[in-house]
Amino acid sequence: MKNKVALIAISFTLLTGLSCKKSSQSSSLVAKPNAKGEIGKVVMLINDETYVHCKDAIKEVYQKPIEGMAAYEPYFRINHCNEGGFTNYFKYNYNLCIVYDQEKSNKLTSLVGSKLTDLLDEKLTNGQSFFVVKDLFATPQEVAFIMGQNKDSLVVNMLKNKDKILDLALQTERKTTVELVLRDKVEDDAFYNQMLKNYGYAFRTPGNFKRSVKSADFNGVNRIIGEKRSGLYLYEEPYTGEEQFTKDYIITKRNNMLRNHLHGPDRKDSIPTYVTTDTVNVEIYSKEITLNGFRAIETRGWWEMANEFFAGPFVSYTIYCPTINKVVTIEGNVFAPSKKKQDLIRTLELASTSFTVKQ
Repeated sequence: MKNKVALIAISFTLLTGLSCKKSSQSSSLVAKPNAKGEIGKVVMLINDETYVHCKDAIKEVYQKPIEGMAAYEPYFRINHCNEGGFTNYFKYNYNLCIVYDQEKSNKLTSLVGSKLTDLLDEKLTNGQSFFVVKDLFATPQEVAFIMGQNKDSLVVNMLKNKDKILDLALQTERKTTVELVLRDKVEDDAFYNQMLKNYGYAFRTPGNFKRSVKSADFNGVNRIIGEKRSGLYLYEEPYTGEEQFTKDYIITKRNNMLRNHLHGPDRKDSIPTYVTTDTVNVEIYSKEITLNGFRAIETRGWWEMANEFFAGPFVSYTIYCPTINKVVTIEGNVFAPSKKKQDLIRTLELASTSFTVKQ
């Protein structure tokens, strides 16, 4: 991510009255509960009146449309509560956002203590409107604080920091919910270990995914639950130059590989069916990222089945692996007609972040 969010560590002394207690017998801290959460969800503590006023800004921050989808689906669902509803479900969530309206500071103080709200007031005075606290109520957890002197300034501050706020939520999700996706132990992950042994690179297999394709130049796993189908695949080529990371090259290579390996049902008229890229109806998005330490191009768009009525979103990662002088591509696609696809595509993204090259 281009935007870097500075994580501010708050000392035990500062947070004594919040979430840590000091043993009367020693200086050790009472262990915090394990954080929990869901893929594609942010929980938010916000005053009811403030929420109504800031609702559109919150949507612009957290619920911007996922790129490459044929219909609107947001990056995150928001589950918000007021001060009276701040139960452990909210408090112990991985992805927690606390919206601080200084005009209503007494309500938040009753929940988190005056030391923290005094700190928020100090930061507002110094012109800061967004910061992060690690492991405030549970672990692992990164709590985003969005601050404003009143409802109007909160709207301004949310929009001013919207890229940082969304990036933090995505980073937190990748670090904390990947365990919900990768359920098997490394030693029990057959696909991962076979790929690492035979090809020198691999990603961890998402839960309930099974080997679906095995060939010399194309391998993958998929999961079928009713009408919902998700697949995650790997292919490679030698590194030859920077043109391999251009959008046109990536799509051309993708179409060639998928035409050879991902086919639809046989037709009576023998017309071939195969997966390709819809370059007409849905815009293709491409950007450079870092994937588990590797330089990569993330590409999002819409796949379709040539000569059949199947389609869905895809996300691919074209990864430069200098130690083996190869460009490896992870291809993830989803088919879920008339159903939400946000969590399905996010599962593929999270699994892709486990990509590694054998040392």
